[in-house]
Amino acid sequence: MASWHVASKSGLLHTRLKIDIYVYWASGTRYTGERGEIMGRSTRNDGPTRMDRLKFRMEVVDILRMVKPRFTYSQLSQLTGLPATVLSRYILGHVLPTFERAVELWEVLTKRVINIRDEIVERIEFDGNGFFDNTPIIFDPFIRRFVTTWIYDKLMGTRVDKVLTAAVDGIPLAVTLSDRLGVPVVVAKKEKEIGIRDFWTVDLIRGSGKRETLYVPKAWLRKKDWVVIVDDVIRTGETQRALIELVNKVGAKLSGLFVLVSVGDWRGKIEVPDDAVVEVLITLNEVAKGDNPGKRASGRFGKEPRVARAGLTGP
Repeated sequence: MASWHVASKSGLLHTRLKIDIYVYWASGTRYTGERGEIMGRSTRNDGPTRMDRLKFRMEVVDILRMVKPRFTYSQLSQLTGLPATVLSRYILGHVLPTFERAVELWEVLTKRVINIRDEIVERIEFDGNGFFDNTPIIFDPFIRRFVTTWIYDKLMGTRVDKVLTAAVDGIPLAVTLSDRLGVPVVVAKKEKEIGIRDFWTVDLIRGSGKRETLYVPKAWLRKKDWVVIVDDVIRTGETQRALIELVNKVGAKLSGLFVLVSVGDWRGKIEVPDDAVVEVLITLNEVAKGDNPGKRASGRFGKEPRVARAGLTGP
């Protein structure tokens, strides 16, 4: 099974290389350097094709359309530096931006227009029992699209063969990331799939003492795979610990662990290898039941997200 590897962003990248990376990302292809190795195979080294450029231009317009209901044309004009009439033509589909302008728009949209942490926090409100409904987050394609952009950025320079999650709430984000990276998604389930004989298994011990078993078909997770684990929420850390144990049991390598929300500090709940990229987008303080935690969340109002990398305590 082919894996994905993208060049490190360290150092200065000249304009052409930066453009190549953006285009290959937008078209679902993995770029690994100036020599043009994609997904472990030699490929062209003459830059993006006309089709690549066209797909990227359409991708940027699609993002503009997603953003437009939140802003007036005047506001978008101030943010992007483009006339409102030009933005209107893009959004209505009358004309596409040039490739060079699409690259500029992409950087502006992802750095100045969208604050994904705010988008998530605004949807979080605990009920009287200390739980919150995560469906407004995981079922929103807008959220998933930008979160996978965040993960993609963090994974630069890291090999990925599989995206692993546990059923059921981690599946939407895992599938979106799998599609973006072009690698298979693997779902650990509490029941065996019909028609499959051989499974990897791992026990999940709940805080109540209840024992559950997670099953993954052996054909979908192999020794020497590099695996990224994604999930929506860390509460007790039990699910994430079980998934990490499963990766170790198989003999695979943990490339990274990415979670949208942690209720309380995750560091005392999960142990990860020192060389794995581990990030939690938002950490919520332990709050009283029924409180809205939005204003207490880390990464609010344009601040950088907390770096939840193994071995660090974070800001």
